[in-house]
Amino acid sequence: MKKKGMLFIFILLIGFSSWADNSFRYNMNELKVIANEKVFPNRIFYENKSEGPYSDWFDAVKKGNYHKVKNLIENEHPIDVKDEASLGQTALGWAAFIGYKDIVELLVKHGASLKATDNADVKHVFKSAIMGGNIEIIEYIYSLSKDFVDINELEDDGETMLIVASYAGRLDSVKFLLANGANVNIISEQKQHNALTYACTQGHEDVVNLLLRYGAINFRTGLNGC
Repeated sequence: MKKKGMLFIFILLIGFSSWADNSFRYNMNELKVIANEKVFPNRIFYENKSEGPYSDWFDAVKKGNYHKVKNLIENEHPIDVKDEASLGQTALGWAAFIGYKDIVELLVKHGASLKATDNADVKHVFKSAIMGGNIEIIEYIYSLSKDFVDINELEDDGETMLIVASYAGRLDSVKFLLANGANVNIISEQKQHNALTYACTQGHEDVVNLLLRYGAINFRTGLNGC
């Protein structure tokens, strides 16, 4: 029994290693920049295999396996199914967040919904792109969804997209939002933060400096600074 138990643990470790260290388009350091426990603890997609009836589909998307995703689509895999074991994200939501532009374009070409939500704080794929921070995907998704996206909406979670991007230190996202009319001084009464105070507390100096150039005010002190 003891030997069998040790063998089982060894197999589990081998399985984890093959999932976490193999076949991802990005290396582990890059994956942790995209999602880590300090910024997006509920979006860590690279530590465990997907679960549920569509696990192969979501594994292919999360790893950035374009050819497998394309093959599954050609074999009539449903596009907008939800990754229910992981916030109810769709494949397009994951690809936009992680930063696979070719997969994003492929899914959009085949009719993936730009209004896909998740079970947390995402109301459309543009927000997933903003949280991920890939500027090419941000520009592409916004060009398709700006008719229904309100950049300055204070959502149910008490945050605008600029507040989220500033908290996460997504400089390119912050640049894009500001260039497209984001109000730099909207306050989240629910979170008692605005974009500047979040960037200050998280130590994102590049984001802080950019927000200040756009006239950001620390609503706690009334000053143009941290």
